[in-house]
Amino acid sequence: MGHNFKFPICYDGTPLPSSPPSHCIIVHFTFSQSPDSARMMPYLHVTLFSAEDLPRSDSILLGGKSDPYVVFKVGSTEHRSLCHKSTLSPQWNPPECYTFHVENPTSAVLTIKIFDMEFIKRDELLGTLILPVAKFEDSMDVRHLENYRVAVSSAFSRQNRQSTLKLQLCLKATRDDDVELRQHVWENQSRFIRSGWKPTASSARQQWSAYDNSVTSTEFKNVAPIPPPEMTASGWQFCIARGDEEGWQYAINFSGPWSSNCSTFSLVRRRLWENIYRVAPKESPISDK
Repeated sequence: MGHNFKFPICYDGTPLPSSPPSHCIIVHFTFSQSPDSARMMPYLHVTLFSAEDLPRSDSILLGGKSDPYVVFKVGSTEHRSLCHKSTLSPQWNPPECYTFHVENPTSAVLTIKIFDMEFIKRDELLGTLILPVAKFEDSMDVRHLENYRVAVSSAFSRQNRQSTLKLQLCLKATRDDDVELRQHVWENQSRFIRSGWKPTASSARQQWSAYDNSVTSTEFKNVAPIPPPEMTASGWQFCIARGDEEGWQYAINFSGPWSSNCSTFSLVRRRLWENIYRVAPKESPISDK
């Protein structure tokens, strides 16, 4: 909704006095603020590089390490990183990137939690980092690369860890979709004792599912996003950046967390298929000269 503002002026442009003289003609002007001119809700772009000196969740007898993964949350939107096995200083290579639509940068908060993946008991919280989005509001489109200090959970305070998380944060007015758009689909498989890995065929999860898991089907075409108009596609390919050499990520169930390593407890796996769309270059006008 736009805002309407009305105020009277004389025909010669001067403001109308409280007791207008007879020569004044009262004219009302209305100024409307269109929705397009309203303040656009920006996007917070988060890039995860590495963590250092995380607490160890496993005992010395079990290696004295952790299996860390990171959960990012802004509002109701949540993203989870790939899990790394047996390390206190994981590196995500290539870095993992996430985008959050921020409705109100002044009050929005980026909550980051680092967990240790457990196979039997509940995943343990290793540390937390809270960042107000307003911190980046005065420097739109500027990339902030920093090692952020993580508040280590009280359960591991005796380890005297100086845990940090290396992140790049950027608050932008756009999602970068004007030039390039990436669409994704998950391929799902389940593990069977006799036959090994087979396409998942349960009612809750089938062979193919949308990136947000809102749709699942035995056919790829039923879950593939609609191609954007006036953009050229590179073609669907599976991604190896976040999985093993064939792109697979492994977990106990489809709730995750996910690892690039297959273990005895890995009962399901998934891999990401990606199609990159780019704006077709415009042909230069042909001169008559």
